[in-house]
Amino acid sequence: MNCPICNQILHPAEYEGVTIDICDGCGGEFLDADELGHIVRARDMKFTDEVRVALEERVPAFGVPMEQRRSGLNCPKCGEPMRTMNYSGDSGVYVDRCNGCGGFWLDAEELEQVQILQEHWEDEAPLVIRAMAGELEQARLRAAEQTSRVYAGSRFAFVNALINRLLDAA
Repeated sequence: MNCPICNQILHPAEYEGVTIDICDGCGGEFLDADELGHIVRARDMKFTDEVRVALEERVPAFGVPMEQRRSGLNCPKCGEPMRTMNYSGDSGVYVDRCNGCGGFWLDAEELEQVQILQEHWEDEAPLVIRAMAGELEQARLRAAEQTSRVYAGSRFAFVNALINRLLDAA
């Protein structure tokens, strides 16, 4: 396979327990459809605190800005067009995904950025949920109270209508 960016030959390399294809020219990496999921779950790579902090402090960026969109980038594996996407919808890391085989093209250092962000989200999620537990419980109680009021009102209306119908029939 050749690199879709600089046309150099991609070389297989072991990374986090899977074989990915790497370009020695531009540093880009091609991953088959299932390999990216395996890599972000593995957590074998260790990253410096400096790199982690820089990525973790990113502000969410939704969509794909025009300057990040590529046209004419074809998959090195099957030759189908690739589409630029914002990893996880708001990460600000723009990867290219093949419309045909589902493989991913990541420019130099994007794989590491994806890993760091994914690990950060997984580590922070329980803390955020615990911090919101009180608010979630209050919302649940308010919803239950409103539902019981609506139900009580509808029960009263039903009984009232039933009594009126019995009185009309008599």
